[in-house]
Amino acid sequence: MTLPERPLTLRPGGTIHLVVPRRPGADLQVLRDRLEKVQALQEHNVVWHVPDQRADIVGLAERAAQAARDDHGLVVAAGGDGTINAVAAAALRANVPIGVLPMGTFNYFSREHGLALEPEVAVQDLLAALRDGHMRPVQVGFVNQRMFVVNASVGVYPKLLAERERASKRFGRSRMVAVAAAIWSMFRPASGRRWRVLVKAHEGAPAQQEEHLVTTLFVGNNPLQLDRMGLPQARLVADGGRLGVVMLQPQGRWAVARTMWNAATGKLDRDKAVVSMACTEFTVSPASWKPPQVKLAFDGEREWMAPPLHFRVGARPLWLVTPQTLVRDGEGADERPPAQAAASAEVAVAVPPVAGGLLPV
Repeated sequence: MTLPERPLTLRPGGTIHLVVPRRPGADLQVLRDRLEKVQALQEHNVVWHVPDQRADIVGLAERAAQAARDDHGLVVAAGGDGTINAVAAAALRANVPIGVLPMGTFNYFSREHGLALEPEVAVQDLLAALRDGHMRPVQVGFVNQRMFVVNASVGVYPKLLAERERASKRFGRSRMVAVAAAIWSMFRPASGRRWRVLVKAHEGAPAQQEEHLVTTLFVGNNPLQLDRMGLPQARLVADGGRLGVVMLQPQGRWAVARTMWNAATGKLDRDKAVVSMACTEFTVSPASWKPPQVKLAFDGEREWMAPPLHFRVGARPLWLVTPQTLVRDGEGADERPPAQAAASAEVAVAVPPVAGGLLPV
């Protein structure tokens, strides 16, 4: 990944453009009350960007990023990986840094980058980093022209997201509902599709062509998520310049149960139904019948896209405003503030490792 010049200079006391999604059952006023009590935030002009409809988040993020560029302020995503995706893509196009307040179901992006999971602690850390001018480059991935920060996939995975949304509307949005809905989906019959795959292992390497019959094709940009599955490619992704690829072959219900257990215990690399690799570029197209579009999942959202699908590492990084010291989830717990350590422990207990790979984020 080539690191360009740093993005637009920020004003330490500049405007905070806070992008907050509209989620069923979420009380926006409660969040506003909690954040407005943080003294450090009271020193800033805060503009709340809240969409009228959930689908409006992309356009709203674009306007917030442009506003941050115009006034040298900071655009902040207050949500889960889907919200972070929308704001990050807008920030990358506007060449402005991004801040993040984790408020999602699994928060893989935030946990990978050592962000506090309590909103009050996260906003204090963010403003301290802004004051000190601390930011770090973050690798992003692309599928065709669509950016992703955590993962992108085709096959069963988009269906799992649809099941999760239906379950969330009926039973409420929580980690346990998401996990239960996805496990139910995994045990439903799924047919495979034969894909023609072109793989470029590293920059400058020749592309190699293969064919694979798979039910799910998963491309990951988050080392934490890959590591929780027990995939050695996590280290290569963490080093930068590569994406992790996981392909799941068709199998029966009991074999699916075995695969889920291997994922839960961090042994997915030993599973015979799983093919994994790390690469800089990865292009897939149907090997036989070519549908006009296939359903794609990226960072918890879904979209139809015409094949071939070209996955690649972004040429430019996203710049994340965050303290210089990186403490990932599960590391250095004794050195973290009590609130942050407690929040990380809560996630570790509430989200089993199986949620890290085969279940949607």
